[in-house]
Amino acid sequence: MDIAGFQEYRKIATIKAVQIDSAFVVDTLEGTFEGKAGDWLAEGIEGERYIIDDAIFRKTYDKLI
Repeated sequence: MDIAGFQEYRKIATIKAVQIDSAFVVDTLEGTFEGKAGDWLAEGIEGERYIIDDAIFRKTYDKLI
């Protein structure tokens, strides 16, 4: 599908995150979700929590020093 009119956007926000070594469950704003081993548990700027797949996390975020 060819869609005209796409524009690029960048969201700049600092999050806290930890990579989890085993399967886990987390309550998010959208409901309860299961993460798999290697996923990241992230906390947003307003304390919201969500799961990020490892491959997506590594493409999206850089560690702050």
